Order: sequence, then structure tokens, then C-alpha cells
Amino acid sequence: MSDPDQQQLHSLVLSAELNSENENVEQLGPIIKSIYDTGRQEAFLEQLATFVRKKEGEIERMCNSNYQEFVQSVDQLLKVRQETVNLKNKIIDLNYDVQKSGKKVAAKKKELIQTRKIQKNIDEAVETLQLCLHVLDMANRVNYLVEEQKYYSALRTLEELQTVHLRKVIQYEFARHMHESIPVMQNSVKDAVTEEMKGWLYSVREVSRQVGKIAMEQMSLRQERWKVRVSQNPELRSVPVSSPIEIVMNEENEFNIINNDELEIDFKPLYQCLHIHEELGKLSEFKTNYEEDRKAQANLIISQSYTLRENNEKGFEAFLQDVVGFFVIEQIIVQSTQNFRTRGEVDSLWNTVITKVVKLVAESLDDCRDPELFQQIKISLFTFIQTLEDYGYNVNTFTDLVLIVFQKYSDMLKHKFSVDFHQTIIDDDYMPMQVSRETYDAVVDACWFKEDNRISQGFPKILPFSQAYPSCCLDVKNFVDQYYQFAEEDSKKYSYVDDIVQQTLDHLLIDHVDGALRGKLQSTNMSQIVQIIINLEYFENACSELEKLLKTKRSSHRGGKIKLYAIDEFRETRKKAEKRIFELVNSKIDDFLELADYDWIPVSIHEYPSPFLQDMIGFLGALISSTLYNLPVSIKTFIYFDALSHLATSIRDLILNPDVKKINSNAIINFDVDVTFLENFARGLDDPNIADAFLELRQIVTLLQAENAEEYLEPSLRNKKYSLLRPVDVVNLFEKWLRDQTISMSAEERARRRAMEGVVRSLRLSSS
Repeated sequence: MSDPDQQQLHSLVLSAELNSENENVEQLGPIIKSIYDTGRQEAFLEQLATFVRKKEGEIERMCNSNYQEFVQSVDQLLKVRQETVNLKNKIIDLNYDVQKSGKKVAAKKKELIQTRKIQKNIDEAVETLQLCLHVLDMANRVNYLVEEQKYYSALRTLEELQTVHLRKVIQYEFARHMHESIPVMQNSVKDAVTEEMKGWLYSVREVSRQVGKIAMEQMSLRQERWKVRVSQNPELRSVPVSSPIEIVMNEENEFNIINNDELEIDFKPLYQCLHIHEELGKLSEFKTNYEEDRKAQANLIISQSYTLRENNEKGFEAFLQDVVGFFVIEQIIVQSTQNFRTRGEVDSLWNTVITKVVKLVAESLDDCRDPELFQQIKISLFTFIQTLEDYGYNVNTFTDLVLIVFQKYSDMLKHKFSVDFHQTIIDDDYMPMQVSRETYDAVVDACWFKEDNRISQGFPKILPFSQAYPSCCLDVKNFVDQYYQFAEEDSKKYSYVDDIVQQTLDHLLIDHVDGALRGKLQSTNMSQIVQIIINLEYFENACSELEKLLKTKRSSHRGGKIKLYAIDEFRETRKKAEKRIFELVNSKIDDFLELADYDWIPVSIHEYPSPFLQDMIGFLGALISSTLYNLPVSIKTFIYFDALSHLATSIRDLILNPDVKKINSNAIINFDVDVTFLENFARGLDDPNIADAFLELRQIVTLLQAENAEEYLEPSLRNKKYSLLRPVDVVNLFEKWLRDQTISMSAEERARRRAMEGVVRSLRLSSS
């Protein structure tokens, strides 16, 4: 212990003798800290022991000289102690008396409060009983109103009971039970009105055929009257029945289909049921149930069996009348209600039913052998179609009956060209197509080709796509030309001809072109997969051109956009092909990574990147300049970024691998060389942003080389410099670095080590 420290300690002790409050003891702290920092603890303890022995001797001498005064002081203290005990006993007795008096006062107060509470409870009980009786009376009234079929009044009473009266007594069990039963009571109202509506629905089904018969008879009368008018005025020859002109001229002969001398239908049960469900918030449920009931009734209609053999047209006409009657009633409901039966819902049911109707009628026509019967059937069919069209239904589906021949012809073409397409795809060499000057114009004309910067100059030209693409395009054009040559006259009259060719082309392209290309994606030949991607890109563009071609061929009166779904399928297959390229490139990268032999505790640093990385980058460079060269820039960018991201992740996993127990500064410097090498390669590609794939690796290097590792704990710096580094990975990296016990370590390295230890402790505490 140094002389200054001894003198300061002696001074503090003397001061303590003079100051009973020990105010200077705080000055002892810096002295002890200084002793601890300089490693002089033993010297200090020896000096302190010497000082204690000295003071003990002084105390002993002082006690020997003042023994008599000390004994007198002890006697006085004993007397004071006895007086203190007596005073304490008196205070305890006084406290007991005060508590005993307070208990009596508290008991009287409690009794008074209890009495007032009982009186208040009695008043509240009387008032509540009156409320409960009123609630029970209203509940009984609901049952009465339901029995009287006053459903809406019953519903309003339930609502008043729930929102007003029950709330006043809801604290009682019977009220809570009644409140819970409100939905049940509402459902009873709903069930009652629904049951009444079900009976009405059954009665409607019974009269649907009669409704259809009347509607078709009225349409026949209109057709006859219009024929007479057309014969009298030839200018009306191009005006069909149900046109605005015919409707205006037919107003004087209007006829009520559901309210006449033969038939009367009351829709009140339906409207009442609709209103109750709407009030209960159950409109969606009612719509669903009604939809199911009507679907069931529609199924009953289309499940009928009839035959046209032996000139039996009665069953056929009854079947048509049932369909007409069903959808006439549906149309009336759509027009007379709101927020219930939409046009779209009815059309959906119509489309479902009418498809089966067309199928049944088409099949029944195979049994027709009598020309007169066939003529009668045709008249009935046209009247049937005209009646439904007059009520606003889409009857385009019925053109299938007229256009069956077009469908069969389309199927024949489809079979022929599907074989050609499939063979073309199978026989393709999947190499860029080489064309001479003589064949160039023919190829361009066949496949809507436009040159871009990927096309070589001069002849022979090397085109990006392979032979399969222009061959398939030529077959598609031939298909369209042959189809419209066959349907040239009728396509102006029947627009469904256009839909047939569009649907058939979609099937051909999706099933026999896209499907065949998709099947080849399992190949490990990267050049072949790249060529498939390029072909698919051109097939997508060809679909757009094909849509334009179909628009020019379609019926002149038709508008709207033509959509070939094959373009979506080609696009999806192209994505799968790109993914396959990712898989193949990443697999090759994995092969190189298997050769990686990182030394994480090297004794020296290397000037050049790791050999396996140089080989890998050489492979990627060759791949980019050859196999992937003709790919669009956007696709190449995705492939590069995916491959390099996979590489970066794999290298990150190398340094984070649990088998790597420790790393040293030389390893970090070597790792920095490798990361810089990869970044420079990525920046030389089509998009400099591809280098972001190595951003996490760069942040690892930056953190491990940082002078102050504790900056990772600062949120603003972490978000700016280390946003991709997870705390668990940072702990992993720092612990590996800390395990390296270098014999000679500079002060800066020791400071970095302490900072890393602090970061690890902080991150572990925050994670726990």
C-alpha cells in the first residue's frame, strides 16, 4: 500500500473518531477501487490489520483507565430499560381499551346499514315483479299472434320484448332463459311462415305446366298475328317477334298469364315469408332454401322421360310446357321482389337446367323418323325458344340444336390437328431455328414473328424459337381457315359458331401443345428447357395474335373481347420451366459447394478467392453467355438472382454450421475476399441490383470486422447496417470468434472481444 493511500486511510479513521455520523466513509470507496485496480489487496489488508491491532490496544488502555465510570453507565442504562418496559405495557392496555369501544360502534353501524338494505330490496322486488309479469304476458301474446298467422306482429312483439322489457329484468334466471329463448321463438315464427310458403310452392309446381301451356299458346297467337301484319306490310319482314316494334303493336292484345279465366296464382305466402326472413336477418338462409327447393323442382322437370317414337309428341310438348311454366314464374318473382331473387341467380339456374334440356331434346331427335312429326317438333321448339326469350332468358344455348353439325365438324378438325400438334412437339430438336432468305418470309408470315435484338443479322438467320413454334402456328391458322370456310354463311346467323372455334382452339393449344411441352420439363438438359421457355414466350404472343385473328373472323354483329385461356396456361408452364432452370442451376451450384473446404482458423490470409468459387463463377459465366443467352432479360434476371441467392444462403450456412466451432480474424479477411469476388461478378450482370443477393454475407463481414460490435445493439444502426442479420446468428458468429484464443492479442482486439461478449449477453437476455 502506497504512503499516500496509508496517510489518506489514517486521516479518514481520525475523522471518523471525531464525527459520529461517519460522513467521510464515502471517501473510502475510491481508495478501495484504486487498490483493486492496482492489485495491492494483500498489502492493504496487512496495513488494515496493523491499524486494527493498534486501535484495539488503545481501546483496552482506555477501558482500564475508565472502568468505574463504565460500570456506573451500565447501571443507569438498566434503570432506563425498566422504565421503557413499563411505558410499553401501559400503551398496550390503552390500545386494547380503544379497540373494545370501537367494536361496539361498528356493530351498531352495520346493523343500521343492513336494515336500510332490506327495505330497499323489498321496494326493488315489488317493482321487478311487476316488470316480470308484463314480460310473461308479452311472451304469451307472441304465441297467440303466431296461431292467428299474424307473423309480422309476433315478430315486432318479440323485438320489443328483447330490446326493451327483458333488459330491465335480465339479472333474473327466468329472464336470461327467456332472452336465450328469443331466437327459438323467432325461429318458430320463421318456421310457421316457411311451412305456409312450402305449401304454396307445392301448389305452384302443380300449375306450372298450365302456366307454360298458356304462355306458349299466347306466343303462337302472337306469331300468327305478326305473320299477318308482315304479309300486310313487307317492310316489317326483318322485324322479329318480341322486338320493340312488335311489342308496341301487340299492346292491345296483352294477356295476364297468371291471372285469367283459366288460372289465378296468389304470391302473398311467398312475399310474407320473404318479409319475415328479411326482418330476422335470415334473408340469405331463405334465399338458399328457396334456391334448393326450386332446383329440386327443376330437377323433377328434367328427370321426366319421354320418347318421340311412334309419333308420340304429347310427352315432348308437356316437357316443354313444364320448363316454360317454371321459368315464367321465376321471372315474375324476380320482377316483383327486391333483394331476393336476382336475375343472375335465375340465369344460373336457367343455364344449369337448359343444358340438360338441350341434351334431352337433342337425344330425343335421334328417335324422330317422321318428317311431319319433325316439323311439329321444330315449330314447338321455336315457340318454346321465342316464349322464353320474350321473358328475358338467354336462348343462345338452343342454337346447339341447330349447330350440332358444326360441333361435330369442329371435333373432326380437332382430332386431325391434335395429332399434328403432338407429333410436331415430339419431333422438335429444341434448337434455335435457322432460316434462309428464301424461307424467312414464309416463317415470319406463319407465326406473327417480329425481329428483336436477339436475332442475328444476315442470312442464314438464327431465330430464337425452334421449328415447332412456326409449325404449330401454321396448323392453327389452317384450322381457323378450314373451320370458317365450312361455316362461312351460317356464322353470320349463328354466333355460337365463333364460340365453338374458340373453345376448340383452347383445347388444342392447352392439351396438345402446352401439355406436351410441360411433359418435357423433367429433362435435365438445360439447353432444352431454355428453348422451351423461349418457345412458350412466343406461344403467349401468338395467342394474342390469334385472338385478333378470331375477332376478324367472327360474326360482324358481335362485339366484345375474345379471350383464349391457353395464354394463361402457356404462362404458367413457362413459370414451371423457369423454376426447373432454377432447380438445375442450383443443383450445379450445390455440386460446387460440396467441394468447398473452408479453413475457419487459418494462420494466413489469401489474396485470391476460394478455388471452388472461381470454378463456380466460371461455370455461371459460361452458362450466361451461352445456354441462357437468348432468354429475355427479365427471365435471366430472375434466374441470376435466384441462383446467386441460393449460393449466398449456402455460403452463409457454411459459416453458421454448428460443426464450425471457431473462426479467427484471418478467416474473416479471407471470407471478405470471397464475398467481394461474388459481388463484383453479380454487378457485371444485366441488373446491378442482383448483387443484393449477397447483402446478408456483406453484413456478416461488416459486423465481424466492426471496431465496435455493440453498434448492433443500437436499433438505428442495426436497421441501417445489419437489417438482414438475425440475433441468433449474430450470437452464433460472435461465439465462434470468441472461442479463438490467440496467444498474442492487441489492446484493440481485447476491446473488441469485450464488446462482443457484451453483445452476446444482451442478445441472450433479450431472447430469454
